[in-house]
Amino acid sequence: ERAVDVDRALARLAEEVLGPRPEAAVVAVGGYGRGELAPHSDIDLLLLLAPRAKVSTATLRGFLYPLWDAGWQVGHAVRGPKEAVELSSEDLDAATALLSARLVAGDEELFAELAERRARWLKRNSKILVRRIVETTRERHARMDRAGWALAPELKEDRGGLRDVHACEWVLAIAGEGELPKELVAAAGVLTAAREALHAETKRKRDRLSIHLQPAVARRLSLASDESIEELSSDSGADKLIGDSGADKLMAEVHTSARTIEHVAAATLAAWTERLTAGPRRSGTRSLVGPGVWLEDGRLSHDRAAAPSASAGMALIAAVSLTGRELDAGSMDWVRACFSGPPPDHWEGDLRAAFRSLLAGPHSASGLELLDHVGGFQHLLPEWARIRGRAQHDPYHRFTVDGHSFIAVENVTRCCTDTPEAADAAALSGDTGNLYLATLFHDVGKGSGEDHSVAGERIARTLCVRMGLSDGDTDEVTHLVRHHLLLVDTATRRDLSDGAIIARVTETVGTPRALRHFFVLSIADGRATGPEGWTSWKAALVLELYRKVLVALETGEIPARSDVSARARELEAYEPLLSGRAEEVLATLPHSYMASTTVSDMADDVRMLLHPPSAGEIRCRIERSTEPGLSVLTVCLPDRPGTLARTAGVLALNRVSVMSAQAYSTSTGVALERFIVSIPEGSDHARLETDLEAAYSGRLALEARLERKVREYGAPKDMTPEVRVVASASEHSTVIEVRAPDAIGLLYALTAALSELDLDIHIAKIDTLGHRVVDVFYVRTRWGDKLDDAQTAEVARSIEHRIARLFGRDA
Repeated sequence: ERAVDVDRALARLAEEVLGPRPEAAVVAVGGYGRGELAPHSDIDLLLLLAPRAKVSTATLRGFLYPLWDAGWQVGHAVRGPKEAVELSSEDLDAATALLSARLVAGDEELFAELAERRARWLKRNSKILVRRIVETTRERHARMDRAGWALAPELKEDRGGLRDVHACEWVLAIAGEGELPKELVAAAGVLTAAREALHAETKRKRDRLSIHLQPAVARRLSLASDESIEELSSDSGADKLIGDSGADKLMAEVHTSARTIEHVAAATLAAWTERLTAGPRRSGTRSLVGPGVWLEDGRLSHDRAAAPSASAGMALIAAVSLTGRELDAGSMDWVRACFSGPPPDHWEGDLRAAFRSLLAGPHSASGLELLDHVGGFQHLLPEWARIRGRAQHDPYHRFTVDGHSFIAVENVTRCCTDTPEAADAAALSGDTGNLYLATLFHDVGKGSGEDHSVAGERIARTLCVRMGLSDGDTDEVTHLVRHHLLLVDTATRRDLSDGAIIARVTETVGTPRALRHFFVLSIADGRATGPEGWTSWKAALVLELYRKVLVALETGEIPARSDVSARARELEAYEPLLSGRAEEVLATLPHSYMASTTVSDMADDVRMLLHPPSAGEIRCRIERSTEPGLSVLTVCLPDRPGTLARTAGVLALNRVSVMSAQAYSTSTGVALERFIVSIPEGSDHARLETDLEAAYSGRLALEARLERKVREYGAPKDMTPEVRVVASASEHSTVIEVRAPDAIGLLYALTAALSELDLDIHIAKIDTLGHRVVDVFYVRTRWGDKLDDAQTAEVARSIEHRIARLFGRDA
């Protein structure tokens, strides 16, 4: 309807400007030519001129300027019929745009000439053009995300987006026959509706359906509901119910439709490409891959004489996982038939064996996606439907719950290849079949409204029983699901030099085999999450915890605190100039420092601590991090209440984002702070150092400047922190955990609140997870005691008050 309205407007304008006998034609091309015009899409026009037309530049301006003045985004070209077709040989965008060309106004004979020239050109160049379309589609897929699995999909250009449908339409236009499959048209309609609402909501051309826009887009599509089932999944596994379910409903539709487009468009494009380009020559070679599964001319096929069954279909999909090859066209309908009819109440052994083979293959994510596409999960594991295409409302996941799980399963195989410690752990644990199952099921409890690890354990048990697993295997799988966050959460938020922490993890894990499985699962899960999900910092901490717990399980003894003498010898071997002096310095630092610091960083720190800064003096070091785009900032200065707060405040003033941080106090009164930071490009490091010196010498009104900076940049509407006091997590300190939306100045507010209570921050572990933070502080009184009940209550009150004051919220 919008395209028709634009047609009428342009026709009237053309009549006014070009006159009753125009020597030009106004031609709609591209998306406008197809009649697909979203609220803020470009209006793509070809202004077609006769070879010797007397159409002046002023006349063309008279046609275009009113469109621009009206605020329309007009993409236009001025060409003759011959020139327009010749350009198609050089420019694929011009060629595909011309495929949907239609006359809007002007000289009909001129447009007829264009159509005739286009037809002759297509007849000569159809094969070349189809191959270019296929190659361009392949290149786009390589650089874009997958709309069916990404949490914030690009509705047009992502794999499984509308551009894949356009590619099929182009090929059919070249063929001059054929129709899009009905399921492809229906799926494209869903994405078109979402794109329509997205443009209307943002009042501009925008095709990425960002997470923060999804609720509003859902309301525009009347998907909002009063039912509170939307999930906010924290990194600790606690799933809270917030808001309405509109965004979840929207994204379930979008993800399902995008997955349909990805598979159906690929099959459609492949079939018509083979037809139009005469296809590859059939070699006739056929090799047996597995029972009833053949590889023929690069594609997998089934035994033509085999009757459809779940076990036969699973064996064929397991071959996809093993080889990475696609199914031939004839096998797709057959494998769908394998997962139709009444679902089995109990899996037979051959079905179970084929499924385990699928999970262990090097291309298991592709195999699992295919199983999803043909209805295998719905048929065999109906509980899976609750997480199928489900969005994750946390700051650091990139994919849907099921997509993340599929990638995690494949990462089990990958990390056992590229990570020696994981490879050793898997090899020593023996059979890893249950590890793969637990990895697939580890997030199956998400969206339940309770801790997803607890819900997941219950659901996984139901699934394991239906699959016919023994009681022992079922217990092993569900134990891994229940505690799959144990190693990561403990490593990143607890003092690994604390024997009580190691003892607690050891008791929960139970056996060396279970620990090895937990270790590999932690790596696979973290890698599948996203860039913030598995950093080198987290990897090092998890490895340290794994090694300590393994010693405890194998010897029955909790590892002693880090041996200062041993670390000193290691350090002096690395840096001979520190010989005879390293142990004295290391003895002043907390034992957790030596457990979480590399020998190279330790050498630099010890050099600074050998000549500690005097009162009013500050030393800092900025180096490139091993993480791409990040830097390591180390600050050394005399310890006093509020040192971490001052440093955090200066970083916020300089727009330096803190990704993670650790802070330590020496027994000689020196504070050592290490931050993994993202420094804005072009920032002046000297200015940062100058501001640090000013803040510590009383020459910088830090809080006043920060309040102004916060007003300039804004903050999330809800800055309410979740403050947890874990008194039993440490023998020597009280552990304070704070979870909150990330915002400029937040770390300053938290640390300032603790210093106001005259508390000593003995250890700090700061972790930024996308748009949220989880900050952990080991605090003691100035007398070295743990906090009592009255003091812990005041900690939460102080933090909430500081945040409210800095971010302008009611206290």
